[in-house]
Amino acid sequence: MIHGGWLVAKILKREGVEVVFTLSGGHIAAIYDGCLREGIRVVDTRHEQAAVHAAEGWTKSTRTPGVALLTAGPGVTDGEQVSPTPTSPAVPSSSLAEQPPSVSGIAARYRR
Repeated sequence: MIHGGWLVAKILKREGVEVVFTLSGGHIAAIYDGCLREGIRVVDTRHEQAAVHAAEGWTKSTRTPGVALLTAGPGVTDGEQVSPTPTSPAVPSSSLAEQPPSVSGIAARYRR
C-alpha cells in the first residue's frame, strides 16, 4: 500500500534525486521506506548539519539535487543553521522535515 513517505520519494526520484543525507529519526521513517522502494540511497550522518553540508557537497560535485532529510523540532533547527551561510549561495539544495503527531491527536486516542 502506498503511503505519504513513498509519495515524497516518488517526487524526489522524478526530480533526479539519487541519494538523501539524514540523521535517523522516527518522524521521517516513512520517507526512508519510500526512498528504499524507489532506489534512492539513504546516507545516515552523525549530525543534522553534516547532512546539510553533505547535500550541498553532493550538488556541487554531481550537478544533481542534494537533499537533507531532517527530523522535526531540534533536527530542523540544527540543520537549518547551515542554510543561511552556504559556501556558495548559488548551490541549490533542499532540506525536508516531517511534522510529528500533535499532542492533541495523541490525547484524543486515549480518551476513547
